[in-house]
Amino acid sequence: KDRPAKFIIDEAYQNNLINKDSIICEVTSGNMGIALANVCKLYGNKIIICMPKFVSKERIDILNKLNVELILTDSFEEAFQKANEISENKNIYLTKQFENINNADSYNTLVDEIKLQTDLYPAFICGVGTGGTINGIGTRLKNSYHTKIFAIEPLQTKLLSTGISHGPHKIEGLSDGFIPSLYPKEIIDDIYSIDENDAICIARKLNKELNLPVGISSGANVVGAILTGIDGIITVFPDNNSKYLSTDLFNEQIKSDFAEEVEFLYYDIIE
Repeated sequence: KDRPAKFIIDEAYQNNLINKDSIICEVTSGNMGIALANVCKLYGNKIIICMPKFVSKERIDILNKLNVELILTDSFEEAFQKANEISENKNIYLTKQFENINNADSYNTLVDEIKLQTDLYPAFICGVGTGGTINGIGTRLKNSYHTKIFAIEPLQTKLLSTGISHGPHKIEGLSDGFIPSLYPKEIIDDIYSIDENDAICIARKLNKELNLPVGISSGANVVGAILTGIDGIITVFPDNNSKYLSTDLFNEQIKSDFAEEVEFLYYDIIE
């Protein structure tokens, strides 16, 4: 989220939407809020974060240590209501990550880096939170290389495939109760509904077997990539596991038959 956070703030400065005295405000489940807090600290802007209280304890702790004004709510709906109320102050700038096209456009830099690592783009898959990642990366790969684009949703909600949220889930950052306007439905070839326990156990397995300490949404992306059966499919690891220490990612009682059948062999870092 560092990419879109900095890109959104830079664009706002360049278009004279904010200045050094502006106060930034965002609704987040954690990652974008943390990224924006770091960018605002760099630029000297104050920031207000509206966030549901049911996110992981670590996300709340990190934001508190970054000295943001943190408003915890009972739901995402209430978080958006609070942000809208706050924005009535003319000195408040809402970054609106769920609809800000700069969120998606910021991923052009990541596409350029992907192109330095491979010249094959058969498919791209990732989870949908704001829709920024799959919009930014997916649109460019689809338009340039006819890449297949797959979206991931938690099986416990099936929000993207049904249009209705069917309940809570443990894959933080995905399916926040509504389909964001940035979600590029027109380029999506298929949607994979990933069981939260499979995502948790695959993330744990990546850490144990390959020493890749990733979060639950990263595990979900890998599960989806495996299920497609497409060799060379591209995905992303949104964050590490440091924000999940108090979650079921570290609950060894959670098991997954799917994860038991997966064998990770190796990974390369391509300079």
